Amino acid sequence: MDQIYAVALHQIFGLQFNKHFLPLYEYYGSWQEMWERGHQAPPPGNMPLYMWEKFLERRKTLNPLALVQELERKKIKVVTRLEETFPATLLQIANTPCMLYYRGDLNFLQKKALAVVGARKASPYGLTQTKTIVQELAQHDLVIVSGLARGIDGAAHEAALAAGGKTVAVLGSGVDIPYPRENKDLYHKIGEAGLLLSEFPPGTQPLDINFPVRNRIISGLSSGVFIVEGQAKSGSLITCDYALEQGKEVFALPGPVTSPLSMGPLRLIQQGAKLVIYAQDILEELGYEYTYNLFNRHQEKIINITREEKELLNIIAWEPLHIDSILARWDIQRGNVYEILLKLELQGLIRQLPGKYYVKI
Repeated sequence: MDQIYAVALHQIFGLQFNKHFLPLYEYYGSWQEMWERGHQAPPPGNMPLYMWEKFLERRKTLNPLALVQELERKKIKVVTRLEETFPATLLQIANTPCMLYYRGDLNFLQKKALAVVGARKASPYGLTQTKTIVQELAQHDLVIVSGLARGIDGAAHEAALAAGGKTVAVLGSGVDIPYPRENKDLYHKIGEAGLLLSEFPPGTQPLDINFPVRNRIISGLSSGVFIVEGQAKSGSLITCDYALEQGKEVFALPGPVTSPLSMGPLRLIQQGAKLVIYAQDILEELGYEYTYNLFNRHQEKIINITREEKELLNIIAWEPLHIDSILARWDIQRGNVYEILLKLELQGLIRQLPGKYYVKI
């Protein structure tokens, strides 16, 4: 019953409630008590007068019961930091959220998790590596946490779900607001099979200022942060900064030094982040008993291919390569090249991209 009034107060104060949540609760003893007699005089302490005046004004028209009934209608649940089910890892970070709104299975937050972040305008290389590595991580029961953004975030969520694993999307909007639009279907999939999470009251729009703030939750829920791609001043680096402040591991995927999207991860590697080639690199660092790796699977696939197929496979890189470049590097008839490319693609060793580009997977 008391949670009803906490939700109403959060609707009034927004994220400013984080700072005053515990002092107010200690003073009034319950949120119902504050709602019913808080208008009589400002509470002692450092709560600004304008916040109290805002409370007085909104209290006249806001109906706590109707507010909670609306959450129930939208199938949104709430957990406050006073409850046992609140994730313990978030109690250890700066500016602990006073409450979380969610859809899905909150028990995911009791398991070991890894944050996966990166560029919104990701390269085919970044998307391919995200899918490959995350699927293996998810198969080892590591929960994948990300922000549902386009690019690397979305690829990480998709890969976790495809592997039958667990994924958590921490939103920069209300938990009832799908964003971005192109990930709306993914948003619904996560709501059904994973966990959608937000500290912002329902109805909050995805404003730019919300995303850096929510990044502390992405890292706070996780044992480490894995950055796949990002420019030198990428927003993904904010999540890595939070991770370092929180004493978490930072992992980075190397990429071509000629690509602006590689600058963020490469700089982090220079500063001591763990370089990641395979999922094994992350799992071993987080204390998992590793049983298999991508390299072994790749080797198994190429055991039975022909000499010509191996030669062509060695030409194709992790970065997209145009058919003209392939033909220029390999002295064989054009028709035979296309035939061998098709065989390699059917065996899951390469992928054809739009524009007659090919990439190793």
